[in-house]
Amino acid sequence: MEPVIIGNATLYNCDCREALPSLTGVDAVITDPPYNVGIDYGELTNDNKTLDEFVEWGKVWFYQCRGISKTVLINGQPRLPQYAIIEPWKWLIAWYKPAAMGRSPVGFCNWEPVAMWGKGSNAGVDFIRAPIIPDDRLNGHPCPKPVGWAIGLISLFPKYNSILDPFMGSGTTGVAAVQMDRQFIGIEIDNKYFDIACKRIEDAQRQQRMF
Repeated sequence: MEPVIIGNATLYNCDCREALPSLTGVDAVITDPPYNVGIDYGELTNDNKTLDEFVEWGKVWFYQCRGISKTVLINGQPRLPQYAIIEPWKWLIAWYKPAAMGRSPVGFCNWEPVAMWGKGSNAGVDFIRAPIIPDDRLNGHPCPKPVGWAIGLISLFPKYNSILDPFMGSGTTGVAAVQMDRQFIGIEIDNKYFDIACKRIEDAQRQQRMF
């Protein structure tokens, strides 16, 4: 399993559960895991079979990340309460996304929680602002995050120099890490998204060198 090296980014095209055991300490994990990996996990109900399937899948990579990182940040999503079953989070950070079109019981949903496990920081506030900006280069990725989302989260930990995203997707966290001159490790199982991430991170490295 040979990684692709792009400047200060090390990228793996595989299942994160295969790569994580070979990695050593990083400062922070920042990720937005898939909502579904081919199993109908169901909601948080009495359907313990589907819930157990999710927990068994999630706790493998989650504890691998907890074992090598000071801090783990997981973006809010329908499955977030189920990660609390694996291990209760330490705090929630609010991601304010102005003019977002998602719906909630009270109307439009303009914020999401980001759960934090492990060490915190006294360097900022538990709030980031990052509007969702369409990007045609993402080529149909179902749920891309804006680069400002990752920049905001990394900025909460100014002394952290290494960032890991075990579900790299289209490479948003990597782009932000490169722009902020951090070391980055990204893992993505999907070949299509991995190629997109490599191209975006390479472009970010090129732009960073220009300045």
